Amino acid sequence: MGRAGGRVQRIPPDLAAARGDADAAGVDDSPAYRREPAGDPRRRAAFNDILHISELLQEAASQLESEHALVRWLAQHIAEPDSNAASQQMRLESDKHLVQIVTIHKSKGLEYPLVWLPFIARFRKQDQAFYHDRETFAAVLDLGQDEASLELAEAERLAEDLRLLYVALTRAVWHCSLGVAPLSSRKSGNSDFHLSALGRLLQAGEAMDAAGLAARLADFCHGDIALQRPGELDLTPWQAPAATIPRLSARELQRRIADDWRVTSYSGLQQHGFSGGQDLLPRLDVDAAGVGEVVEEPQLTPHQFPRGAAPGTFLHSLFEELDFTQPVPEGWMAEKLQLSGFDAQWAPVLTDWLGGVLKTRLPGPDIALNQLAARDKQVEMAFYLPIAQLLTAERLDALIRQYDPLSADTPPLDFRQVRGMLKGFIDLVFRHEGRYYLLDYKSNWLGEDREAYTRPAMEQAMRAHRYDLQYQLYSLALHRYLRHRLADYDYDRHFGGVIYLFLRGMDGQEGGQGIFTTRPVRPLIDGLDQLFAGETQEEAS
Repeated sequence: MGRAGGRVQRIPPDLAAARGDADAAGVDDSPAYRREPAGDPRRRAAFNDILHISELLQEAASQLESEHALVRWLAQHIAEPDSNAASQQMRLESDKHLVQIVTIHKSKGLEYPLVWLPFIARFRKQDQAFYHDRETFAAVLDLGQDEASLELAEAERLAEDLRLLYVALTRAVWHCSLGVAPLSSRKSGNSDFHLSALGRLLQAGEAMDAAGLAARLADFCHGDIALQRPGELDLTPWQAPAATIPRLSARELQRRIADDWRVTSYSGLQQHGFSGGQDLLPRLDVDAAGVGEVVEEPQLTPHQFPRGAAPGTFLHSLFEELDFTQPVPEGWMAEKLQLSGFDAQWAPVLTDWLGGVLKTRLPGPDIALNQLAARDKQVEMAFYLPIAQLLTAERLDALIRQYDPLSADTPPLDFRQVRGMLKGFIDLVFRHEGRYYLLDYKSNWLGEDREAYTRPAMEQAMRAHRYDLQYQLYSLALHRYLRHRLADYDYDRHFGGVIYLFLRGMDGQEGGQGIFTTRPVRPLIDGLDQLFAGETQEEAS
């Protein structure tokens, strides 16, 4: 046995022994090696098995590096056969004894030990006047369907069926079974079996009913011909057995099911625990302040731009797509307005408005958004904060009230205890002079002009909507992220602070109108870190 490609130059001892066994079974190297050995059927089966194994070895050899690997492959498959593999199914030594289903045309010239002709009584009457002229033997198609032409065509059909019947009846060596029944192809129900080739022989072309056919068949039963009548058919409609439905009962709950693991968000913690599915989606914390306050004749200023959650989400989406370093394109703005269902007349106003926001210098980092390079900012940064142990409103509320004056003057938190994950989206994280800042856009309406967006007014809005809790959680998320990414991270050195932009109060002028800044103290961030990790103050120290 050799390898294709000439990589195997010699036969190892194991394969040589296997070849010796093959030689003993009658396999030689001549081109006629596939000739079936005569004699004992067991010898033929062994020969077939050797050929099968040879094919498997040849296929495996193309994937292996040496003849020794091939021997190991064979030994492994002998020790651990896979009976479900199609390639390892035992083959029949011969298919000569299989049942063969063939047409009468294909059986011509062949012999079969046993023959069954279950449909020999069927025929198809000629319905087209196609025949051969009785004198010239030319093919004729009578389009007029003359009665005489149809009779000639039917006679030729019967002659061909008789020829095929003769072929079918003479194929059997030992036994031939015919299925005979008084079939009918007419709606009247009367049998037309006498028009078939077999009916022509049995009934001499005479129409008979079932009893007459049975009597004629009985006349033929002598010697080697026998008639076997089928038993009476059971015509009772089938009915499914009545199903016995066992009496079922639910198992009784023996323990309390904990349902406090979930994915929540800042919204879920500040809206009295009724967060539902909104915790899983971004931008559902957009403030809807001012909904319902409609100006009858709106002026085209940022202060009169529609209010509510949908306009707020729209403004957020603009900052997600803008290139801060480039002027705001008015055509792009008009397209965005129309796609979101707003009047395109707002395009010039929003173009100037957003341009003013981008060029306003931010107190603290003392930089404008349009000065930020792409490598120094991350837009819409998503995060997941694991809540290792049960987080209660009381513990969280006590911690933030202790360290944040803004939280100390707010109603107490009220949410259902939770553990799992806290998900959030930070509108913008940017880096300036080695410090990292988180920034959030707010579309809240606080008054008719920029003068309404003072520090006290913004603090009141922050408390009313619990934005203090939002920036505290976001600061914790950024703190953990930086601690993981910066080898020498230090909160005091690297965390710059929090910036909330109340967009309607910003127009590019100095003075800090519309900009709220803060920086949570380190003990608050450390306390939140320990609280979410499930640690106590004593454990952390």
